[in-house]
Amino acid sequence: MFLPARKHADRLAAFLVCLMVLIAILVGARTGVPAWLGGVAGWGALALLWPGLDHRQRRQAWGLMGIGVAAFVWAGVRGGQWPWLGVLTKNITLLGMLAGVSFLQLIGLGETGAPPRGRRALWQTILGVHVFGAVINLSAVFIMGDRMGGGRTPSIPQFSALTRGFLGGALWSPFFAATAVAITNAPGASLGVVAAWGVPLALVLMLLSGLDLLRQREVAAGFVGYPMRPAALWVPSALAGMVIVGHWLWPHWTTLAIVTLAAPLMAALVVFSRSGAGEGGTRIARHAMHRLPAMRGEIALFLAAAVFATGLNALIASGVGWQPMTHVGALEASLVLAGMIVFCVLGIHAVISITTVAVWLAPLHPDPMLMALVYMQCWAIGLAASPMSGIHLALQGRYGVSAVHMARANWRYCAKAYVAAVVTLFLMAAWRGL
Repeated sequence: MFLPARKHADRLAAFLVCLMVLIAILVGARTGVPAWLGGVAGWGALALLWPGLDHRQRRQAWGLMGIGVAAFVWAGVRGGQWPWLGVLTKNITLLGMLAGVSFLQLIGLGETGAPPRGRRALWQTILGVHVFGAVINLSAVFIMGDRMGGGRTPSIPQFSALTRGFLGGALWSPFFAATAVAITNAPGASLGVVAAWGVPLALVLMLLSGLDLLRQREVAAGFVGYPMRPAALWVPSALAGMVIVGHWLWPHWTTLAIVTLAAPLMAALVVFSRSGAGEGGTRIARHAMHRLPAMRGEIALFLAAAVFATGLNALIASGVGWQPMTHVGALEASLVLAGMIVFCVLGIHAVISITTVAVWLAPLHPDPMLMALVYMQCWAIGLAASPMSGIHLALQGRYGVSAVHMARANWRYCAKAYVAAVVTLFLMAAWRGL
């Protein structure tokens, strides 16, 4: 009885997630459709998927929602205002984008040939996981990790190359959750402008990553990488082209809405061209029925974070808050980034840190471009150093390697990456006249 019930619940949840994606597109297209409808669909899906969450995910969600509700009630009692709608509207367009981008996993990477070895293989792997991870997200890490391991568990240096290169995509990719979180929590920030600063920093971080790994003798001598074909670059190139054309055709649409529409559309076109209408439709439906319910962890985290942020917003609006600074410039942003990275190391997810900082600093009206870059840097650097980050926990679950060991192997690199990030913040602050 339990298994059929669970299957039906997952199917209904998949339908609700698809509905949330559609509403997220309509909201981003500024059609007048209320965002709270997407929130109702999202919370409905979470209710159906809740039994499938593990204990850690449940504790995290309950903790965030508990703090948010407590702050909301306190603020309501003090000020008499109950702005609860944020519970249904915050992070809905972001979740819609994540669900839409998940369909890109159907395309694959176009691998061929024997795994390369040596220094060139290291640089090839870092660049490859960066480019493809920026488009098809965590699935690129798994595909490359399985091939690099050759049927065995990859080494710690191989994991380091994959995680560092992958997380660097947080600095610029419109298909990455980090950019969506950053733009959402820094109203007024332009993804194009922030990404223009993020791309050079991402290149620097990849250089630092490779040089750091090459200090290890076994890496320089025999690193086993991932075989890549230049022809496979059509996937990210085509997606970037679709986003650019989308902005030209619908300039009033948000970037999130264009990405949310472009990703499943491209996946469908590729799958249908490869497999035909019948089999292609089956593959897409199978993905929706199985992969979308598997997003229960992301759905729980972002919806719980919406409750958390709504409560903090209400609390600060009621006059309760402490500000250790009166202005947010390059120095203050650098200190905030350091604190956020430390919180990541301690196991606090970057989403929570970003939400907290955004609400905390909102009364100071910080520069949105500067803060968006800080949030993206926190994701790219902090998660590489965190044993509780999603990528390390996913790799631990798949390969049985300690998440703590993988995170510790990145600490020296993260210290260097932080210095590069601070330099970038000072340059941006000077450019913005802060």
